[in-house]
Amino acid sequence: MINQSGMADVYTDFQGLAKLKGAAKQNSKEAIKETARQFESVFIQMALKSMRSTTGKAGLMENNQTKLYRDMYDQQLALELGKTSKLGFGKMLERQLGGSPDDQKLTGKTLADYRREALPAVDRERASVARDVAGMVERMAAGAGTKVMAGAKAGRSGAFSSPQEFVDELWPHAQQVGEELGVDPKMILAQAALESGWGKAVMRAADGSHSHNLFGIKADRNWEGRSIATSTLEYENGAPVRTRAAFRAYDSYADSFRDYVQFLKANPRYTQALRNAENPERYIAGLQKAGYATDPHYARKVMSIYRGNAAFEGLDQA
Repeated sequence: MINQSGMADVYTDFQGLAKLKGAAKQNSKEAIKETARQFESVFIQMALKSMRSTTGKAGLMENNQTKLYRDMYDQQLALELGKTSKLGFGKMLERQLGGSPDDQKLTGKTLADYRREALPAVDRERASVARDVAGMVERMAAGAGTKVMAGAKAGRSGAFSSPQEFVDELWPHAQQVGEELGVDPKMILAQAALESGWGKAVMRAADGSHSHNLFGIKADRNWEGRSIATSTLEYENGAPVRTRAAFRAYDSYADSFRDYVQFLKANPRYTQALRNAENPERYIAGLQKAGYATDPHYARKVMSIYRGNAAFEGLDQA
């Protein structure tokens, strides 16, 4: 897109850049002003990119296409902000380029001089801006509360990056539950891994609040805490059916582990499964038979994780 002055409204527009380059060769004041504005837009885009990098990672709905549109949006946003920005970078560059006769007397530089000599200084300025923005975002995040980043013990709300991280952070909780129920803690983690997709598919409310529900326990009429209504896959007569249900929500993963214990102990239908707690295969089969899950292959799927996942290698038995 070319504006009325013939300059580039988008610095990735080759026709606009060609005109800007032509005007720059003539040391045009208009070209100097436009060059400064484009550089200021670059600085703003770097700031946006730095802020993006400090936020949470990709969600379930994000892919390469959504990233492309997001980057295009940020690029155009930076250009629009550059037109009205009061940061001062554009004015500073314009003065360096000799945007007025007085400035040219002070600097003694033409646009050609700037192109030869000033780029290293611009690179340093860009790096400084990026550091300042990163520091600002870091301080904002600290002010909002660093508990989110403190891991599972403090109520971690971010997705786990890998099965190994999932196991490493939740293993102490699984050991406590295993000791209380008499179940191998690896079995507890295997069940949590299946229910939560290794911590990457933990349910969230419409407002983004985290449920920390690792075991897929629903909010029945006996539940007095928070709940989250969401879509879920159930099985009716062996066939999968998509439906909505209310699930329990906790303040932390530790609370989810504690409620798992209380839920099993408070429901008489799980008595037989708990009697077989020392045998992982019979324990999970007992939970399935008692109605813990409607998936006819639930026990087999949990056992597959329990027996075959590399993240469990080297863990001590309860």
